[in-house]
Amino acid sequence: MADGYARITNYIGVCLVTAGPGSTNLTTPIANAYKDNSSVLAITGRCQRKYIGKNYFQEINMDFLNFYKGYFVDKAEINYVANAFNDCLTNKKPVQLNIPADLYKEEAKDINTNAYIDINKGDNEDTLNDIKEITAKKPLFLIGQGIFGTLSYKEMLKISKILQKINCPIATTFPARGVINEKADNCIGLVGRRGDLKSLLEADKIINIGSSLSYNTYVESVREKLLSKTLNINLKLKNIKELKEFFENLSIENNNWITKNNNKFSPSGDYSNKINEIIENIPEDAVIVTDAGKHTVFTCLLKNCIIPRNIISSHSFGTMGFGLPASIGVKFGTIDFNIDREVVLISGDGGFLMNIEELQVVSEYDLKILMIVMKNNNLAEFCRIKNPNFNKIADAFGIDNCYIEKADDISSEIKNYLKKNKPLLIVVETENESLPKPNV
Repeated sequence: MADGYARITNYIGVCLVTAGPGSTNLTTPIANAYKDNSSVLAITGRCQRKYIGKNYFQEINMDFLNFYKGYFVDKAEINYVANAFNDCLTNKKPVQLNIPADLYKEEAKDINTNAYIDINKGDNEDTLNDIKEITAKKPLFLIGQGIFGTLSYKEMLKISKILQKINCPIATTFPARGVINEKADNCIGLVGRRGDLKSLLEADKIINIGSSLSYNTYVESVREKLLSKTLNINLKLKNIKELKEFFENLSIENNNWITKNNNKFSPSGDYSNKINEIIENIPEDAVIVTDAGKHTVFTCLLKNCIIPRNIISSHSFGTMGFGLPASIGVKFGTIDFNIDREVVLISGDGGFLMNIEELQVVSEYDLKILMIVMKNNNLAEFCRIKNPNFNKIADAFGIDNCYIEKADDISSEIKNYLKKNKPLLIVVETENESLPKPNV
């Protein structure tokens, strides 16, 4: 949940767990946040300080959660919290704050926490000079989610108009999709393993802003060739005004050399057709949260992203079970930050089962989330599975639900859902369908 909250708000998602098994259960979620550069602050429990390292009940070395960084709090000083908060927000990585039980009974020292906040301070003049020296005939901007930095959600929405004024082709990584409206003339959309690879190869200079250049973006077969012509830009931005000024000072001539490729993937089987029907009937700016599996790939291929965080997924770790709790975190984020967007979960049956108990949170808080389970009774191509009756489970939690077999029935159910202010679970029975081959 904290991960989903952090992604939609571009702020910090906080989770609180007990010692021992409560903390070990965080291993996969924190690894997921680490791989996807998500600001999650994990406050973990510990036995009293006098028992640490003495084989006490539920006592274990907690360093396993420090994928990026962690703080062991051995004194009642608030600076531990301030430092952890700052590291988490500015570096876009999960941070652990491990607090022994006896410290909760002590009074923390009052200090000026503002002294610990240092967000992206720097000068971009050298960066501008590097770009101005580019003499490429076919330059291309590659935008990753790092461009968001610590911008507020409202500032993130303003980036698209700024980028659309650049006379140069712009491509994005999967997590950054929607940073520029993919319908814009100068946007070539997603590149890499599940996107356009031809444009990357044709460009004679790639200007990378905010991408980690993972193997999903620079695929192995052409990776070295692409790296050799890439200029990596580390923007140090404090606000949207600085981003606007940066791009206004670029001296790139009219060089939109790419003909926009409109040959998008077309649904051909039962599974992809039903995914397409879902996408066609939800609002364009809806936050689509996916789990891990075929539904994620088909959603990625069929959705035109027009706004940041149009699709939120386990991009770099492929974590099954991510979808439902992440969608709950996203929903809480939209409430807290007054983000007026529908939240739609598209999940496979296997992934949905892994954290199905989180339906209790949806029910308890009456969260308006459209939860769609693509029930093909398969774990990808690996094996068939026998599912429980998802509709009866939804009934047990007091959540409205329906069962759909035909694609034509999807539209009416979604339209009815959008008129109400309550959660809905739609179980979509679907045939298995092979995925198109990725770029490798």
